[in-house]
Amino acid sequence: MQDKSNIDFENIKRMNEIAQVYEMTKQNKKAEMYHKNIVKLCDRHPKNEKLLQYKIHSLNQLNKPYKSLETTNELLNLNPNNLMILFNIIKYLREASYV
Repeated sequence: MQDKSNIDFENIKRMNEIAQVYEMTKQNKKAEMYHKNIVKLCDRHPKNEKLLQYKIHSLNQLNKPYKSLETTNELLNLNPNNLMILFNIIKYLREASYV
């Protein structure tokens, strides 16, 4: 029997791929719906590194930089060597400098 987090990971991975297709075809409302669902699914497993990465990406796509940065801090606590942390902090700092 598969672990529930593995099943959710596969679902989230597919949902992210679908959202990317909608973004490329300028169907932004549909992409937004998928990203919101990804965030909800990721919230079920707050200590899963892979899922936190998807959550960060979706929060960025939903234009929620502060929530994304909070999630980045959660990921930092789990794995300080994760490169996505650095990229997300840089992205946040760049956006904050234009405010």
